[in-house]
Amino acid sequence: MRNYRQEFSDFSPLVYLDCAYQGAFPKVTTERVHQAIELKSLPYLLKEDAYFGLPDRVRARIAALVGADAGEITITTSATQGIGIVAAGLNFVPGDEVVISSSNFPSNLFTWLHLRRKGVGVKVITPIDGAVTVDQVASQLTARTRVLALEWVSYFSGFRMDIAAMGSLIHERGGILVLDGSQGVGANELNLRALPVDVMACAGYKWMLGPYGTGFAFVARKVQSRFDVPVVNWHSVEGAANFASLPKNDLKLVPDARVFDAGETGNFINLCALEASLDYLSGVTVGAVNDHCRRILKRAEEGLRSHGYTLSAGTWPGHESTILCFRAATPEVTAELHKKLTANHISVSLRHGLIRISPYLYNDEADIDRLLECVRPA
Repeated sequence: MRNYRQEFSDFSPLVYLDCAYQGAFPKVTTERVHQAIELKSLPYLLKEDAYFGLPDRVRARIAALVGADAGEITITTSATQGIGIVAAGLNFVPGDEVVISSSNFPSNLFTWLHLRRKGVGVKVITPIDGAVTVDQVASQLTARTRVLALEWVSYFSGFRMDIAAMGSLIHERGGILVLDGSQGVGANELNLRALPVDVMACAGYKWMLGPYGTGFAFVARKVQSRFDVPVVNWHSVEGAANFASLPKNDLKLVPDARVFDAGETGNFINLCALEASLDYLSGVTVGAVNDHCRRILKRAEEGLRSHGYTLSAGTWPGHESTILCFRAATPEVTAELHKKLTANHISVSLRHGLIRISPYLYNDEADIDRLLECVRPA
């Protein structure tokens, strides 16, 4: 079997089970970052391809990763920026409604709550054991609902929602489905061409193994014209690459998702790193990542159950992801358990009273066994 651990930095003596917090650079990405830094150290090596060719290569790689067309991918600096395309670009009026979950990551929560200042009704669903159910959503949708905004994979429970069911619900009422894909893209198979998703925003620094400050948004062609572009990035104008004939009085925006690109899209240090990680991920395949993580998480699940811990909705059949969360009898005991794991050099996260385990290719069964031994009841 391929020894993935050798393709990443040596974390020892730490056991790193926290990819949902920060994905680690593969060694090939670290090497590419050094090359990118050299471009800034010796700027005469920096050619126009870094401004135009590099973003388009990254765009094409992301499109292949999620099953979309390159013209439906905009390069962002965060999931927040991707969600903001809808929140700032859709012409909301008083009385419009948005349905969200209280379990959404702040990027997909605060942005929508802020619309209340405009008279938009923002309905907040309280999840059940970390899961937002179809019945809960259906009970909140009305003819005034313009947006249903949820997480594809919950950042604190690992619950992977049924995209097809949620998309059908909101589309029946004429609204759009906006998803945060940050905890799913790169670790779970995805084909957006076959799913009723209108917008998916994603941070690039988790399962895509990119740098902090990178991300993308999928904006389906059928909805792109619905969103205003309040700030025009100069790359978003047709002919911008030709400095000899830049438009002076009239301008025409590019006719695809590039119009929503972040400013300074050609951030060559960040994008060179993201491109290298996407190339690495393409080589190992998302399927291999998912199979590997699910196999060792199954070992964790069985061990945690035998120790008497309660597992989150991320273990519900058909809703599993590459995140597993558990809790002890009380929040206080859970917090103490997290401190014990940290003290024993096992890196996991504590989120909403749950301990979150999120392995990657560099982990194996021995890492899980070490965690299970640490949390074994006295």
